[in-house]
Amino acid sequence: LSTIYEAQPEAGGMLRVGIPAHRLPREIIDQEIEVITNMGVEIKTGMDVGKDITLQQLENDFDAVFIGIGAQDSTSMRVEGEEKGYQGFIPGVQYLLDINQGRDPYPEGRKVVVIGGGNVAIDCVRSSFRIGKEDVHLVYRRTRNEMPADEVEIRDAEEEKVQFNFLTTPVRIIAENDRVVGLECIRMKLGAPDKSGRRRPVPIEGSEFTFDCDTVVPAIGQRVDLSLLEGMEGIE
Repeated sequence: LSTIYEAQPEAGGMLRVGIPAHRLPREIIDQEIEVITNMGVEIKTGMDVGKDITLQQLENDFDAVFIGIGAQDSTSMRVEGEEKGYQGFIPGVQYLLDINQGRDPYPEGRKVVVIGGGNVAIDCVRSSFRIGKEDVHLVYRRTRNEMPADEVEIRDAEEEKVQFNFLTTPVRIIAENDRVVGLECIRMKLGAPDKSGRRRPVPIEGSEFTFDCDTVVPAIGQRVDLSLLEGMEGIE
């Protein structure tokens, strides 16, 4: 007998809360889950391991424990103002989670700037249109050729009139009264290749400019939240 502990109110994990419905229809996820439950697997939703139940309890109650939590935290951009908790600054994974659960992450926001070049960044800009945001920019420090997002995703975003800003890097989040009112960026040029094999972006001195925006969404990468391992020993 197997049991899945799921922190979200519905089963499906990042398939449901991380990937927009226009890319992965919810009925397909439901069919997949039905196959699993029909095999006798019990899914306990709303159970956050580390908070509602400890990993130690699971280890005591079960013969084996498999941790498959994915990377649900966003990587820091390390830009000025990022740690201030400004209204309108929303990490990409959280942004998609809210939208995929039927919420507007920041209803007051109208002008969105998303930072990144991968599928999460593309999902954020395309999802922004679907919740009525009127002005949506994507900022990426290299060129279209270096974007790690799937070509079909980039093409679909272009067709939906996302405004792409290549060779651009954020420098500072601008805020008034603890609300985002802009994003200062700098233009880049491509230098010698780095260890990824792609040409490294280098700032162009004196090329700073500012986006007029009220929502900043960093989507430059994800990291694993390992807080559920607190108190556990011998795990590499």
